[in-house]
Amino acid sequence: MKSFCPHCEKETSATSVLAKLEYSIKGVDVSIEAPLIKCDVCENEFESPEMGHDVAELALRAYRKEVGLLSPEEIKTFRKSLGLTQHELSELLGWGGATLSRYENGALQDGAHDRAMRMIMEPDALLGIIENNPGLLTQEKRNHLVKKLKTRENAESAYRGFFRRFLTDYQADINSGYRRFDAKKFFAMVLHFCRDSGTPKTKLNKLLWYSDFLSFKYNTVSISGTRYAHLPFGPCPDNYDVFIAYQTDIDKSLTVVEQSSGIYSWEVLVSSGTPDYSLFTNNEIHILSSVAKFFESKTAREISQLSHLEQGYQETSDSQIISYEFADGLVGVE
Repeated sequence: MKSFCPHCEKETSATSVLAKLEYSIKGVDVSIEAPLIKCDVCENEFESPEMGHDVAELALRAYRKEVGLLSPEEIKTFRKSLGLTQHELSELLGWGGATLSRYENGALQDGAHDRAMRMIMEPDALLGIIENNPGLLTQEKRNHLVKKLKTRENAESAYRGFFRRFLTDYQADINSGYRRFDAKKFFAMVLHFCRDSGTPKTKLNKLLWYSDFLSFKYNTVSISGTRYAHLPFGPCPDNYDVFIAYQTDIDKSLTVVEQSSGIYSWEVLVSSGTPDYSLFTNNEIHILSSVAKFFESKTAREISQLSHLEQGYQETSDSQIISYEFADGLVGVE
């Protein structure tokens, strides 16, 4: 590959490498593995925008994981899921106007603010604040939010604990393609592959797997940070059913259509929303499009059989996570 080397001050041939970096943040030592560019001429390693990573941000994420702080994405996703502005949520929390904005944009929150945020994420606690402080929101927003919380409280309870654990405990390692799981990207990938007439569940699993593993093969990092497990019909996103249930039952971005032929029936997932392509780099969009085109004419059975021939599948056992180290051996798609 070619890259601009800041040491040579010119474009040179270069190689992507994984580097272990050590940081001390607020007295806490954290280590990360980050993809860097190594110049083939001077052999120096450096960051590059084309790798799609901010090493400092990765270090902050590692710190948040180490001390148990919510991530900016978790805070922002929670706020937007309720249709609240930063000002409105700040009012409910009793914070200054700029505080929440800083946290959503990557600033580290202190322990007290993190605990306050976690508390308000519980539907019962948020309902109590809204009902006991009627002047914090407009009457229209208050009524809408109370109704929304009460109608979705039971449905969300089955997923809340899982997502919180998954998003805070998921390490960026070889099993995730050296990317921390990105729910937004994963959901957008699902919507991409389920456009138009939709995609059978079994085929969707393989499209996701091939996309993430191809990205790792060529870029040393996956697209979504998803872990894939060895299941009877081929590689499948770990806890796939929970994610799809979220998209079909909670945010309604997917609909399930049952199809049949003779005595056989199967479920097809159809996008009822539009993927946010701004989440992806141009290279990632190219990979998603290439995978979709390559497997366009293949049935779920054909792509499943093809995935069974992959080294990563053959060298793992039932329910075992398939390491991205097998990406270099992919033969099913280029």
